[in-house]
Amino acid sequence: PTVLPVHTSPFSCVKPMSSEPQVFVQGGHGIRSPAVDADGTLHYVSETGQLHRVVSREQHVWANTGGQASALTFDKTGNSYVCDFAHQAVLTLTETRDGSGQTQYELTPLVKDYEGSPLLGPNSLIVSSSKNTIYFSDSGPFGETSIQRPKGSVFAINLETHMLQPVILNCLAHPSGLALSLEESVLYVAETMNNRILRLVQKPAGVYHSSVFHQFSGRLGPTAIAIDNIGNLYVARFDFEVCCGNGKISVLDEEGQHVRDIFVPAPEITGLAFNADCSELYVTESSTNTVFRIFVNGTQ
Repeated sequence: PTVLPVHTSPFSCVKPMSSEPQVFVQGGHGIRSPAVDADGTLHYVSETGQLHRVVSREQHVWANTGGQASALTFDKTGNSYVCDFAHQAVLTLTETRDGSGQTQYELTPLVKDYEGSPLLGPNSLIVSSSKNTIYFSDSGPFGETSIQRPKGSVFAINLETHMLQPVILNCLAHPSGLALSLEESVLYVAETMNNRILRLVQKPAGVYHSSVFHQFSGRLGPTAIAIDNIGNLYVARFDFEVCCGNGKISVLDEEGQHVRDIFVPAPEITGLAFNADCSELYVTESSTNTVFRIFVNGTQ
């Protein structure tokens, strides 16, 4: 497909992108949620439950949830956590060995309900190392929560006590991608069906204050957020393939001001992730099942 140019604002305080999007790897079905582990290896998930690992620009399936995986992340010690729509749970993934010494992965629900009510279906998750906490959005699949039915939530799980706390409860129209500020004091939430990014600040401990950080117009809505090493937000502007020919990633500064747009060749962007030094941005696109790579800030 034709690769569209990267557009930059003349008022941008951020260095321009140095490369156009490149096809990094392809494979899977309805792919989403790129994630880089502690060793720098790229992973992503398929909606068929497969978890993919990319080695030498080739993808390999290393585990399967047996459900509808929606997100994957790792903590700094290498533990794996998975969101799954079909299981309606956040799962932990533990490596084990069978009798012949072959590697297997055991899935264990970390959380499936809140106060006895089942989750709609966790969408995305992120680990706060400083707070030893996982934040996750609970939206269910497309259509489960909407403008007409804003029943989505964001929760926090303390990994030491396993206590589940609602951050925003039963009032969001398809909450999806999450990101933490560099100092982990601010949580950003993509509310897809209201086409906006929310900002949540905790003060005092346990009390969250939410506000609209940026309101978009056009396209369906944001589905993923990644933050670079100077605090800029990269926001995936998802739209359906039948409505739009290309994909858009909008860059916002720390004040929520629009800096520039980056375009990729297909519109159904489902995930964003930086590598460790934020020199490479990985983009999952579900209509072509492609992971694109974009070099950032002068790297090649």
